[in-house]
Amino acid sequence: MIDSRLEKKPGFSLLELGVIMFIMMIILGFSLPRFPRLFESDLQLETRKLARLIDELRQQAIFSGETQKLVFDTKKSEYTVFTAKADQPEQFAPHKQFDKPVPLKAPVQFYTVSQIETPEGDRQFAGRKIVFDKIFGQQFQVYIDSSGFVDLFTVRLKDQKNQLSLSVVNIMGKMVIGKEIPL
Repeated sequence: MIDSRLEKKPGFSLLELGVIMFIMMIILGFSLPRFPRLFESDLQLETRKLARLIDELRQQAIFSGETQKLVFDTKKSEYTVFTAKADQPEQFAPHKQFDKPVPLKAPVQFYTVSQIETPEGDRQFAGRKIVFDKIFGQQFQVYIDSSGFVDLFTVRLKDQKNQLSLSVVNIMGKMVIGKEIPL
């Protein structure tokens, strides 16, 4: 006769549970930082993507010594990136990574682009504000020179319900993303 106390009961040992918990914590650690992005709108995602692009272009300009130019087409709701070599600062060619225009993800589109116009060669003091909007369908250019200085501008993006702004607030490339405003 077998002692009932020695019978093995179904279940998991403490070691097995510990291993499972460890694996679950690793999976949770990788997925948790991405979790809030699941609830972001296309408008927020496109605005953050544009901010990352500007920051990346600024870093490339500093490290490579090349001038970067970002051209916003308000009519087509797309942007194009160009690069000028240090020895030929006036001759822009398509950027290696972004050789084609990058469209905004529908239904997001450019609402307005505005720039603080400065006197020629003076990037420190702001002049008058120029606005390019979708109605006129103009192209707007932002320069990032080889020292990393960025033109001051604000771009407003919109979808069917909201608008969101991205502003470069100083020449060192500091950016501020505004709140979503219902249309």
